Amino acid sequence: MFKNMRIGQRLGLAFLIPVLLLVVNGYVGIQALRDTNQGLETVYQDRVVPLRGLKVIADDYAVNVIDAVNKANAGLLDAQTAYAGIVQAEQRIKREWSTYTATRLTPEETRLVNDTEALFDAADRDIRQVAQVLEQRRGSQQGLLDDYDGALYRSVDPISAKLSQLIDLQLRVAKQEREEAEDVYRQTRRVVWIMGVAAILLSVLTGLLIARSITRPIDRAVEVAERLAEGDLTLRVDVDRRDETGRLLRAMRSMVERLAQTIGEVRNTTEALSGAAAQVSATTQSLSQAASQQAASVEETYATVEQANASITQNSENARITDGLATRAADEARQGGEAVEDTLEAMKSITQRIGIIDDIAYQTNLLALNAAIEAARAGDHGKGFAVVAAEVRKLAERSQVAAQEIGQLATASVSTAEGAGSLLREMIPGIQRTSDLVQEIAAASGEQATGMGQISAAISQLNQVTQQNASASEELAATSEEMSAQSEDLQRLIEFFTLPAGTFSRHGARVRTG
Repeated sequence: MFKNMRIGQRLGLAFLIPVLLLVVNGYVGIQALRDTNQGLETVYQDRVVPLRGLKVIADDYAVNVIDAVNKANAGLLDAQTAYAGIVQAEQRIKREWSTYTATRLTPEETRLVNDTEALFDAADRDIRQVAQVLEQRRGSQQGLLDDYDGALYRSVDPISAKLSQLIDLQLRVAKQEREEAEDVYRQTRRVVWIMGVAAILLSVLTGLLIARSITRPIDRAVEVAERLAEGDLTLRVDVDRRDETGRLLRAMRSMVERLAQTIGEVRNTTEALSGAAAQVSATTQSLSQAASQQAASVEETYATVEQANASITQNSENARITDGLATRAADEARQGGEAVEDTLEAMKSITQRIGIIDDIAYQTNLLALNAAIEAARAGDHGKGFAVVAAEVRKLAERSQVAAQEIGQLATASVSTAEGAGSLLREMIPGIQRTSDLVQEIAAASGEQATGMGQISAAISQLNQVTQQNASASEELAATSEEMSAQSEDLQRLIEFFTLPAGTFSRHGARVRTG
């Protein structure tokens, strides 16, 4: 009944109904008071006032007419005084009678009035005779009016009797009207009581219905809020109202649905984040181990390069000495040949070392490539390591190219040394040529020493980068573990909420409902 009414309208209705009932009750009471007032006015105007008039008429007939004639006949009044009293009495009788007959008369009262007026003629005739006599005389009339006493009594007594009947009738009618007024009062009081009780009952009933129509949806909203406070998102909020409480319940239903969807998405995202954190942790662990192994390999490569650099420096010095020996004396050719043989052996050793350097550069290039791949897998956390891996790869490629060039030079040097040895064994003049070749070898060894120095610096830098990568990998592993722990904490917090069955995340994954 009140579902589609606003609360303000219902409260207004709750106040309006009692007010309307009070207005109706007041109107009935006012009407009853008006009727009672009219009854009292009727009693006063039609009964009390006529009683006074009838009393005046009766008194005028009895006192101012008959009594005046009797007193004049007894010598107590002179003729002029008695005449003046009779004239005044006649005037008052006519005036009072006219006033009386102008009031509302009952049928019985009308009949008595007609009978009384029929008696007025005889009484007026006798009174005019006495009045004419008194008007013509002067002084005392003692004993002179005996002839008029009997006639006046005979004509006035019936009027007095009728007036007595009219007075009694006025009293009876007044009593009847008073009883009717009492009946009206009792009926009005009964109606007022009934309407008052009905107004109270209807007001209480309306108030209870309106209060129930307001408190029940508010209790439902409180229940929804309490279950939400307990984390229960499985509740259903059915709304069949259009008032403010209906709007509140619809808003709470939308809030529950939106909150369930959001919590489901957060839970799904948290699970995905936990899995990603675990994967990142495993990847960073592998990356850390690989970085540690690479650091060890780089250190070994650095030591080998240092040894090769020392060998190249020594070879260069040997080539210079060999050149001096070849130019000083031909008889030292044998010794030079032996030196050439030594140089040949050294060159072969260099060639082997350069082959090792080439292999190291190749392995370094592969390690840098693997590091770049692992950094790409690490995402944003591996961007810095990817840049370093690219630089290491470039240095490894340059080292490989330099090693190949040095290898080629060393191979050529070996061939030249072999040729020099053959020439020394065959003929002394070839020593000069050998000296020239040794000079070239010395220059190449110098270049090799320079290149090996660069390779040594690059490998040293690669060693530092590798150490930094290892440290960064360890920090990344620690961060991923912490992220995994925080993701688990977030999952435990979200487990507080109970989601409805069949809740899906935005990506379509079914969310657990606890």
